[in-house]
Amino acid sequence: MNKAYVYRLYPTADQKILFAKTFGCCRKIWNLMLGDRIDAYNDYEITLLPTPAWYKSDDRYSYLKEVDSLALANVQLDQQRSFTAFYNGTSGYPKFKSKRRSKLSYTTNNQNGTISVADKSVRLPKAGMVKAKIHRKAPSYMKLKSATVSCDKCGRYYISVLYEYDKTDTADKASDPEKLLGLDYKSDGLYVDSEGRCADMPHFYRKAQKKLKHLQRELSRKTGSKKGETPSHNFEKQLARVRKQHRHVADQRRDYLQKRSTALADEYDLIGTEDLSLKGMSSSKGLGLGKATNDNGFGMFVQMLAYKMADRNKHLVKVGRTFPSSQLCQCGYKNPITKDLSVRTVVCPICGRIYDRDVNAAINIRNEAYRIFRCGE
Repeated sequence: MNKAYVYRLYPTADQKILFAKTFGCCRKIWNLMLGDRIDAYNDYEITLLPTPAWYKSDDRYSYLKEVDSLALANVQLDQQRSFTAFYNGTSGYPKFKSKRRSKLSYTTNNQNGTISVADKSVRLPKAGMVKAKIHRKAPSYMKLKSATVSCDKCGRYYISVLYEYDKTDTADKASDPEKLLGLDYKSDGLYVDSEGRCADMPHFYRKAQKKLKHLQRELSRKTGSKKGETPSHNFEKQLARVRKQHRHVADQRRDYLQKRSTALADEYDLIGTEDLSLKGMSSSKGLGLGKATNDNGFGMFVQMLAYKMADRNKHLVKVGRTFPSSQLCQCGYKNPITKDLSVRTVVCPICGRIYDRDVNAAINIRNEAYRIFRCGE
């Protein structure tokens, strides 16, 4: 099993220069290898497998020797995986990396302690000890495998340290979980659970819209906002302000989801949720709930919940999309009136029960998740 720990880095000026060189060299190696592979196939119909060593020996690319060699080697492996995914039909053809749009990151491997995590820093090849915020450490039984250094659009540096360990599942799979919970997706509140509680998630993006509108209006007036224009210095500064605001909203959302998912994983043994098509819900051809769906971050929330439940030897069960959670009454009657999304309170014509459709759906999801867990489906 693998597990990664992410830390915030605070590199010095020299270390920032080294990171920038490494990011650029990784991008350059990717483009060189991809270009040679394409040319070899187009000209000679052969599959060329270039390596970074080919280009290091060329005087034109002598700067490649200044950065971590394992970072360049990992680029070769990444490109090979991209081609394998393309041949398998699971991905598109690999593309060239752009200096302006590509993600700034590189991966290096631990060889005999070249990477280590201290109390307030992380040791990296070539860079040495880099100051970091170590909020928690991996247990001693985990083996450090690799580290990925990245820089976001706001200039913040992070490191993801990957560990490998043997999974020893001590949970009794046959025993019944004691505390169950069902979650029904709610567009304007993240979810409603089977106990009648709504998450009431703050709409961080909507709250920041007024400020974002002002910042983006200013950006549209700068030289470089129109296609074909060379971005001015003022355009770059205003773009940085827009990115910073978007990043602030994303950080708020992620922090809220982390805390909420941790609280649920600590309290419950089995949680059932829907296997939703969030892309379809946010599409204009679907329900057209793009802004609300993206502001909620329900997909990210389920991912967080999944790994946190697994770490605690608990269970997250996804109920199929075809399960009519909103239509079924507790008496078993399938009420067609609930197909109208504007109907929020339902009266069952069979048993006379009056219920909230979201709470009822969460209860049905909980019961179906428990059934799936018991049947081992």
